[in-house]
Amino acid sequence: MSGRDDLVMAQAGPGAWQPPPEREWLAGHVIRPPVLAWQSGTLLSARLIDCDETAARALPGVATVMRRGDFLGVAADTAPQALQAADALRARWQAPPKAAATRMPLTGPLTGPLTRPLTRPLTRPLTRRIVAQHGDAAQAMADAAGRSAQDYQWPLAGLQAAGCSALADWRDSALRVWLPSRRPGALRAELAALLGIGEDRITLICWQAPGHDEDPLYAHHAAADAALLAHSAGRVVRVRVEAHELGATQAVVNTHIESAWTRDGEIAAYAVNTAVDARASAAVMHAPPLALWLTRTTAPVCEIEPEASAGHDVRDDAIVPPYRFGSLSVAQADLPGQPRAAGTPAQTARAHVFAHESHLDEVAAASAQDPVALRLRHLDDVRGAGLVRRVAAQANWQPRGERAQAQQNVRRGRGFAYASTIEAGLADGGQPVRSWSAWVAEVEVDATTGEVSVTGVTLGHDSDAGEPGEANALALQREAARAAQQLTVDGSRFDSWPAANLPAVHDASLPALATAQLPQVRIAGALRPASATLGTSAAATLPAAPAVANAIFDATGVRLREPPFSGERIRLALAAQANPEGTPKPGAARKRNWLLAGATAAAGLFATAMPWRAPIAPVAPLESGFYSAATIERGRLVAAAGDCAVCHTAPNGARNAGGLALDTPFGTIYSTNITPDVETGIGNWSYAAFERAMRQGIHRDGRHLYPAFPYTAFAKTSDGDLQALYAYLMAAEPVRAKAPETALAFPYNLRPLMAGWNLLFHSPKPFEANPARSAQWNRGAYLAEGLGHCGACHSPRNALGAEQGGRRYLGGGEAEGWEAPALGKLSHAPVPWTEQSLFSYLRTGYAPHHGAAAGPMAPVIEELALLPEDDVRAIAHYVASFGDAQPDAAAASAQAQQLEQRSADAARTLGGPAARLYQNACAVCHQSDQGIRQFGIKPSLALNTNLHGDKPDNLIRVLLDGIPTPGTSDLGYMPAFGESLDDRQLTQLVHYLRKRFAPDKPAWDNVDDTLARLRAAPTHQPTR
Repeated sequence: MSGRDDLVMAQAGPGAWQPPPEREWLAGHVIRPPVLAWQSGTLLSARLIDCDETAARALPGVATVMRRGDFLGVAADTAPQALQAADALRARWQAPPKAAATRMPLTGPLTGPLTRPLTRPLTRPLTRRIVAQHGDAAQAMADAAGRSAQDYQWPLAGLQAAGCSALADWRDSALRVWLPSRRPGALRAELAALLGIGEDRITLICWQAPGHDEDPLYAHHAAADAALLAHSAGRVVRVRVEAHELGATQAVVNTHIESAWTRDGEIAAYAVNTAVDARASAAVMHAPPLALWLTRTTAPVCEIEPEASAGHDVRDDAIVPPYRFGSLSVAQADLPGQPRAAGTPAQTARAHVFAHESHLDEVAAASAQDPVALRLRHLDDVRGAGLVRRVAAQANWQPRGERAQAQQNVRRGRGFAYASTIEAGLADGGQPVRSWSAWVAEVEVDATTGEVSVTGVTLGHDSDAGEPGEANALALQREAARAAQQLTVDGSRFDSWPAANLPAVHDASLPALATAQLPQVRIAGALRPASATLGTSAAATLPAAPAVANAIFDATGVRLREPPFSGERIRLALAAQANPEGTPKPGAARKRNWLLAGATAAAGLFATAMPWRAPIAPVAPLESGFYSAATIERGRLVAAAGDCAVCHTAPNGARNAGGLALDTPFGTIYSTNITPDVETGIGNWSYAAFERAMRQGIHRDGRHLYPAFPYTAFAKTSDGDLQALYAYLMAAEPVRAKAPETALAFPYNLRPLMAGWNLLFHSPKPFEANPARSAQWNRGAYLAEGLGHCGACHSPRNALGAEQGGRRYLGGGEAEGWEAPALGKLSHAPVPWTEQSLFSYLRTGYAPHHGAAAGPMAPVIEELALLPEDDVRAIAHYVASFGDAQPDAAAASAQAQQLEQRSADAARTLGGPAARLYQNACAVCHQSDQGIRQFGIKPSLALNTNLHGDKPDNLIRVLLDGIPTPGTSDLGYMPAFGESLDDRQLTQLVHYLRKRFAPDKPAWDNVDDTLARLRAAPTHQPTR
């Protein structure tokens, strides 16, 4: 079989080359070495010492566990089961030698020792080739009335993290691999060497799900992983690899465009130079699959095949603008080495369309022309021009000057973009498939926070691929809305809130928020499906990025030349617009940064130590609509992460109206009203006053706040999140409710003493990401240490009430009379917490090996339910990093069974009135062998952390008050026994529960005194 025969393109259509149904796929997961780097084209990685294959194989859903050399992978029915099995393996690695070797002699089953590097040295220069050229661009530039030169950048893998998925199927002694790469290079020979089979038994199929971009730079790595696991399992396996797992970074397309126009606005010259910048990823892209290195398989020596292609190459077509210019020059610099470093047609087409359509909008602004009129002036394609006119008419497009608006805080703009490409597929008549698409995007930008939301899209799409088909309309609308929305999310920032994953939750105290929903998408004219190469959605959404960028420019004057179009970037750009002279000169930047850092530290120290602070003048209440809906929606999530309503809502009181009594060792502190009521709330607070309270703990009137309000944690919040939180609170319904005054005993009533406390124990420094940690860990740290203020309850405090850090961080504390158990190495949990159990507890309020959330934690669970799932996983990931080595699922289950058996054995030795109390009041809900489930889950008391703790406080609390409002409705409530059982009965029951379910622990002392104290203490049951 020749090099061209082994690659079957997707345009072959349905049939034998379609992948099996998704329900048949196994989820594959490969455990990467913790140390992995490339030096001189050679892999240096940690070596696998051992792993617990038996524990992983025993887990439900696991189809195979494969270990070969340093390659370690699993495949299971579902992705969570695969991850669980990967954790159960508990792989141990040995670090590689520090000295770098230029070559790594490997041995393999086919040809013996390897005596050459696995990859060619990357020494050849980039090859520049002319794609299109006509006219005299240099002369046109010299004679022009106006010129523009700009650089644009586009991530080759799109806006998501760089990575790639592949699907492999091993059956009938043959392998089929589906991968999103049109240039697999030597992959077929490499897979043959990896599996020890002939190349004639391997078929490679170019496959890409419609509307989903994969990065083909890493397709061969994913394909090899999937092939190994499929060969081991004898089934279909899907594997995804991320670039960072391979020691690579995102590749980008850099485009430089120069243009010139005449006095009447005609574009006389247009010159393009583009290249893929993948220097940091080159070793990974050009090397044979990582699986060959890890399995120590000899890489085959073979020549690089030319690209197997059918029809027109969309990359060369999209790089040439679809307009008529007086002179044109388009040049592309190609990467050296194997051709599998190229992107998919959709990826490269997006890069080129973004650059061209952004630049044309810049030319229109610089030459005072309407963007649509400028395009039509240079568009000779009758069919494309007709589509442009239809979309503009449907969107009621008006020239920029006619729709100019006064500068408001919420700025609105519209942007236009157009694309025309020839796709690689062929139409039924044997001709290349041409596709046309045009967009008008509508955006809202909050000038204070920079938050941007795409509120509407009008699009038109036309194609030679077939007859009009309205059946595609709904799918296209969803894909277009998703594509537009994702452009505004900067996933690289620790304070980014991914709008695409927001739950549709509405707050009754606010007006209806539209930003949790997708933007409205209107389709102009008939919808025609595109060919299989790009797919309808991909071809139709090519103009999405430039249309949104042009709309942002229309609204703000800020030109963004690379995605994502995040609020942080826009906020900083708007600030620079407002204060252009404040921008430092390049030569003075480093000196200024050092001076600024020193001055900030000195100012912070001075401000912290000041016992008296000046009041900040009140301001008039903000008008409705001052902040954008997107900013308010982000603020709602910030408030949920910060549990604002949990502490600022009294029992049976209005949300955030204050009045909740917070018991502290220094006395009772009452939470304040944080609704925008002018007289009793914060309605006349400026943002400066709000920020000072959040970062420094100073009231608007200059009073020091007590750290029961956890400003020590909130200080870590980013500027963008604080602005959004302020917007959310100010947009809520004002509630007139005066909270009781906090009146502590001497000397704690002397608020100026807090200045000294702040000097000793507080830093107003915002959160800084740890570059040595993963993005998930940093996101979890930001949420847990800052907004979530986990340490405020779960860390012990010193004699002055300050949280203890270091080894004591998350070592256990108190909250409103409840014990907040330790979450790290000091945990009393009988079964150690794992990342998965922490996630389950935080997401649902229940973890099978630990119990259900009660007391102050229950409303926290309810607030966390408003957050995207990935954020809750990030918190669990971060908190789990403070524990000991986590047990695998099989070991945890075995340990739980031992504890259950131990409590059953203890029950046989116990009897009397307390045992009867337990049987009558507790057994039906807490014992799996006692009838059907009555009120929800059946939490095991043998695994309950509270029963294994040092104090009976939490057990007594829950017996007295029950759980009338659980964190989620699925848990069911627990009745209160404070009125139905007297003190003697409750004391007997507490001792009985300790003896039965924690028989290895000593009996609690002073249960009577603790019961009396807790009966007299107020209860906290917040209104839901």
